[in-house]
Amino acid sequence: MRAEFLEQLFKIAEIDDRLVFMTADLGFGVVEKFAERFPDRFINVGVAEQAMIASATGLAEAGMIPYCYSIATFTSLRALEFTRNGPIAHGLPVKVVGVGAGMDYGFDGLTHFAIDDVSALRPYPGFLIWAPADADEVIEDLEEIHNDPRPAYIRLLRRGVKSSNRRLHTNPIAETKVVVLSLGDAHSLGSKIATDIQNEEIPVDQISVTRIDEQTLNQIVNLLEKVDICVTVESHLITGGLGSLVCEAVATSGLGVKVIRVGVEELPISEYGDAEYLEKRFMTDTGRVVEEITRSIKPK
Repeated sequence: MRAEFLEQLFKIAEIDDRLVFMTADLGFGVVEKFAERFPDRFINVGVAEQAMIASATGLAEAGMIPYCYSIATFTSLRALEFTRNGPIAHGLPVKVVGVGAGMDYGFDGLTHFAIDDVSALRPYPGFLIWAPADADEVIEDLEEIHNDPRPAYIRLLRRGVKSSNRRLHTNPIAETKVVVLSLGDAHSLGSKIATDIQNEEIPVDQISVTRIDEQTLNQIVNLLEKVDICVTVESHLITGGLGSLVCEAVATSGLGVKVIRVGVEELPISEYGDAEYLEKRFMTDTGRVVEEITRSIKPK
């Protein structure tokens, strides 16, 4: 996914000389094309994410649109104070790019697991979180994100993701009993859960949530008025991310919707492996989720 992101960013840079690419000493093998074509708009700050965000704030004040690129845990957590006091506080179009969503950097351990990045950045009004589901969505939507004047966090996988139907309609929404909301890269897992629910002859709809902002929250509230159960799926801790956002929406809107959260249930403190292994080890048991829904919708 990051390769398609950088390729699309290169195309935007060709037509918008305000775009500046900054990296915290990451991305070798994929950023050279940009550095060679736009040497005056490529800055490697070294392993200094806080300095990168601070410098980007100044560049944005001067009219540029900086992209701050590094591993997701470092851009979201290590530089959080600078992101809050700079781009967020002043409403500047700094785009914070986090590569390695969820447990994508599986063999590098907990320090590299972006499983609390959304929860760190979600509270701030006027700040956009964009989590594309696949490479196609990166290509389709990056220009719109670029032209959005708000500061933003872009949550990417390092590895590639097969193109997919990002909205699966199994039933007209008026008949739907269950809706599965998946955040960004969790779309494939959300699709599996939706298919398993459908196999139980329960009307289900799956929707990929790729943006977290006030507009998306309003859309979710409108959607939840029409269903009995909402399942949230994310490569993130079950607290603080999409699941918590939906629970907050249900509570403040007074909706009688049951929310089931699928996500990382404990910190993978001392385990390593590929993302698929870690997700099976630490994420919610989806079979148990389907059984719970079946009991709720089709009681014996």
